[in-house]
Amino acid sequence: MSIIAFTDAAIEAINKYKSTLQIPDGHALRVGIRQKNETNKRLIIGFDEQTEKDKSVEINGIQVIYHPGEIFFFAGMKIDYKEEQGRKGFTFVENNNNK
Repeated sequence: MSIIAFTDAAIEAINKYKSTLQIPDGHALRVGIRQKNETNKRLIIGFDEQTEKDKSVEINGIQVIYHPGEIFFFAGMKIDYKEEQGRKGFTFVENNNNK
């Protein structure tokens, strides 16, 4: 089982953004949290350079990096990409395939 999964739409969008945004070599997709305070933690994704504290794994051909202490916030989730009503973006959803 992977720590996180991607929908086909998310994989397509990630690959598109990586090529159109000209992400530098050595950067990977970071999955993590943006911690505002102890009770308000928001999941984030974005391209970033790996640090010595990060772990790295390849999922569906996408190099994913994450801080080991944050894995409990997103492990077992699925990243989806939606375009609807003029809005587009990535969302985290429960991965029902892991049950």
